[in-house]
Amino acid sequence: MKLRTATRAAHERVDRLGEGFDLTRPAGYRAFLEGHAAALPAIENELESAGVAQLMPDWPGRRRTRALMQDLADLGAVAPAPVGAPDLRSRAQQMGALYVLEGSRLGGAYLRRQVAQAQPEAPAAYLAHGAGAPLWRSFLAWLEVQPASADDEAEAIQAAEATFATFE
Repeated sequence: MKLRTATRAAHERVDRLGEGFDLTRPAGYRAFLEGHAAALPAIENELESAGVAQLMPDWPGRRRTRALMQDLADLGAVAPAPVGAPDLRSRAQQMGALYVLEGSRLGGAYLRRQVAQAQPEAPAAYLAHGAGAPLWRSFLAWLEVQPASADDEAEAIQAAEATFATFE
């Protein structure tokens, strides 16, 4: 699939927005987590409602909402109301959304180091979720063997862009 190339602009927009959070300060880190808490649970819930566990059997171990909510609670923050999630009912739509969620782990590892350096006591279960496990590599291997027509690919790209937009 051509997800990386096709969604580059959306990815860059989300990265630029993320750079606006000062993760070296408690208020900036809290705002970052609150932003993710508005989007991630809605997307993960939509995936689960669509039956993502049948598509990707190790899904329960990839789900990060609980870790995110625990970090917010540890900071004394309350999760904001969720935003609307994109439609993720089809297999191709789920693959596109999963691409965005799983890819965000790569940036999360970098951000975790940044937070730990500036705020060693800050909770970081969300950013550390899956650390040490080959989740990105195994996701790419899984994605590579998924049958996909040209229509599926277009639908996956559209869902990935909608998932990035949800985080925006």
